[in-house]
Amino acid sequence: MPVMAVMTGIQASGKSAFCKNYLSAYDRINLDTLHTRNKENTAIDAALQAKRDMVIDNTNPTLEDRKKYIAKAKENGYTVIGYFMQSRIQDCIARNELREGKEKVPAKAIAATSKKLEMPSYGEGFDELYFVRITDTGTVVEKWQE
Repeated sequence: MPVMAVMTGIQASGKSAFCKNYLSAYDRINLDTLHTRNKENTAIDAALQAKRDMVIDNTNPTLEDRKKYIAKAKENGYTVIGYFMQSRIQDCIARNELREGKEKVPAKAIAATSKKLEMPSYGEGFDELYFVRITDTGTVVEKWQE
Protein backbone atom coordinates (compact mmCIF):
# COMPACT_ATOMS: atom_id res chain seq x y z
CA MET A 1 0.00 0.00 0.00
CA PRO A 2 1.45 3.41 -0.91
CA VAL A 3 2.25 5.90 1.86
CA MET A 4 1.54 9.57 2.37
CA ALA A 5 3.65 11.07 5.13
CA VAL A 6 2.39 14.36 6.57
CA MET A 7 4.92 16.54 8.38
CA THR A 8 3.85 18.87 11.19
CA GLY A 9 6.07 21.44 12.86
CA ILE A 10 6.93 25.10 12.90
CA GLN A 11 9.52 26.60 10.57
CA ALA A 12 13.10 25.43 11.23
CA SER A 13 11.93 22.46 13.34
CA GLY A 14 13.83 20.11 11.02
CA LYS A 15 11.05 18.87 8.72
CA SER A 16 12.91 19.19 5.43
CA ALA A 17 16.16 17.76 6.81
CA PHE A 18 14.17 14.82 8.22
CA CYS A 19 12.56 14.27 4.80
CA LYS A 20 15.93 14.33 3.04
CA ASN A 21 17.52 11.95 5.57
CA TYR A 22 14.67 9.50 6.21
CA LEU A 23 12.11 9.84 3.40
CA SER A 24 14.36 10.50 0.41
CA ALA A 25 12.64 7.82 -1.69
CA TYR A 26 9.30 9.64 -1.34
CA ASP A 27 8.06 12.37 -3.69
CA ARG A 28 8.65 15.50 -1.59
CA ILE A 29 5.80 17.98 -1.94
CA ASN A 30 6.69 21.34 -0.45
CA LEU A 31 5.07 24.76 -0.90
CA ASP A 32 8.44 26.51 -0.45
CA THR A 33 9.62 24.95 -3.72
CA LEU A 34 6.30 24.67 -5.59
CA HIS A 35 5.10 28.17 -4.55
CA THR A 36 1.37 27.73 -5.31
CA ARG A 37 -1.45 25.49 -4.08
CA ASN A 38 -2.27 24.72 -7.72
CA LYS A 39 1.23 23.30 -8.34
CA GLU A 40 1.02 21.46 -5.02
CA ASN A 41 -2.31 19.87 -6.00
CA THR A 42 -0.89 18.88 -9.40
CA ALA A 43 2.11 17.19 -7.73
CA ILE A 44 -0.12 15.37 -5.23
CA ASP A 45 -2.50 14.21 -7.96
CA ALA A 46 0.42 12.91 -10.08
CA ALA A 47 1.82 10.95 -7.12
CA LEU A 48 -1.64 9.57 -6.26
CA GLN A 49 -2.28 8.50 -9.84
CA ALA A 50 1.08 6.71 -10.01
CA LYS A 51 0.59 5.28 -6.48
CA ARG A 52 3.96 6.70 -5.42
CA ASP A 53 4.92 7.32 -1.81
CA MET A 54 4.90 11.03 -1.00
CA VAL A 55 5.65 13.36 1.88
CA ILE A 56 3.81 16.63 2.46
CA ASP A 57 6.66 18.79 3.75
CA ASN A 58 4.84 21.91 4.96
CA THR A 59 4.27 23.27 8.48
CA ASN A 60 0.70 21.85 8.57
CA PRO A 61 0.15 23.38 12.03
CA THR A 62 -3.60 22.82 12.37
CA LEU A 63 -6.00 19.92 12.10
CA GLU A 64 -7.70 21.88 9.30
CA ASP A 65 -4.40 22.15 7.38
CA ARG A 66 -3.80 18.39 7.58
CA LYS A 67 -7.39 17.31 6.89
CA LYS A 68 -7.36 17.80 3.10
CA TYR A 69 -4.18 15.75 2.67
CA ILE A 70 -5.40 12.91 4.88
CA ALA A 71 -8.78 12.79 3.10
CA LYS A 72 -7.14 12.62 -0.35
CA ALA A 73 -4.77 9.90 0.80
CA LYS A 74 -7.57 7.78 2.31
CA GLU A 75 -9.75 8.18 -0.81
CA ASN A 76 -6.86 6.77 -2.83
CA GLY A 77 -6.02 3.80 -0.59
CA TYR A 78 -2.91 5.26 1.03
CA THR A 79 -1.48 4.57 4.46
CA VAL A 80 -1.11 7.92 6.24
CA ILE A 81 1.86 8.45 8.54
CA GLY A 82 2.27 11.62 10.57
CA TYR A 83 5.56 13.01 11.82
CA PHE A 84 5.36 15.75 14.45
CA MET A 85 8.63 17.62 14.79
CA GLN A 86 9.37 18.85 18.30
CA SER A 87 8.78 22.57 17.89
CA ARG A 88 10.45 24.48 20.71
CA ILE A 89 10.35 28.06 19.54
CA GLN A 90 13.78 29.01 20.91
CA ASP A 91 15.43 26.03 19.17
CA CYS A 92 13.68 26.81 15.87
CA ILE A 93 14.66 30.48 15.98
CA ALA A 94 18.28 29.48 16.67
CA ARG A 95 18.27 27.02 13.72
CA ASN A 96 16.60 29.64 11.52
CA GLU A 97 19.43 32.08 12.30
CA LEU A 98 21.82 29.62 10.62
CA ARG A 99 19.82 29.75 7.39
CA GLU A 100 20.71 31.94 4.44
CA GLY A 101 18.71 33.78 1.79
CA LYS A 102 15.08 32.86 1.19
CA GLU A 103 15.31 29.88 3.56
CA LYS A 104 15.55 32.28 6.51
CA VAL A 105 12.11 33.34 7.75
CA PRO A 106 11.22 36.22 10.09
CA ALA A 107 11.22 35.20 13.77
CA LYS A 108 7.70 36.62 14.05
CA ALA A 109 6.52 34.11 11.40
CA ILE A 110 7.91 31.26 13.51
CA ALA A 111 6.14 32.67 16.58
CA ALA A 112 2.85 33.05 14.66
CA THR A 113 2.94 29.44 13.43
CA SER A 114 3.83 28.27 16.95
CA LYS A 115 0.73 30.00 18.36
CA LYS A 116 -1.61 28.09 16.05
CA LEU A 117 0.17 24.72 16.33
CA GLU A 118 -2.26 21.90 17.16
CA MET A 119 -1.00 18.48 18.18
CA PRO A 120 -1.91 15.78 15.68
CA SER A 121 -3.93 12.76 16.78
CA TYR A 122 -4.95 9.37 15.47
CA GLY A 123 -8.52 10.72 15.38
CA GLU A 124 -7.56 12.77 12.30
CA GLY A 125 -7.08 9.56 10.32
CA PHE A 126 -3.38 8.83 10.77
CA ASP A 127 -2.50 5.13 10.55
CA GLU A 128 0.82 5.76 12.29
CA LEU A 129 2.05 8.80 14.18
CA TYR A 130 5.54 9.67 15.41
CA PHE A 131 7.20 12.34 17.56
CA VAL A 132 10.57 13.47 16.20
CA ARG A 133 13.23 15.24 18.28
CA ILE A 134 16.50 16.64 17.03
CA THR A 135 19.18 16.25 19.68
CA ASP A 136 22.89 17.06 19.85
CA THR A 137 23.60 13.42 18.99
CA GLY A 138 21.08 12.99 16.16
CA THR A 139 17.42 12.45 15.42
CA VAL A 140 15.13 10.50 17.75
CA VAL A 141 11.88 9.09 16.34
CA GLU A 142 9.35 7.77 18.89
CA LYS A 143 5.87 6.29 18.56
CA TRP A 144 3.21 8.92 19.32
CA GLN A 145 1.67 8.80 22.79
CA GLU A 146 -1.91 10.08 23.12
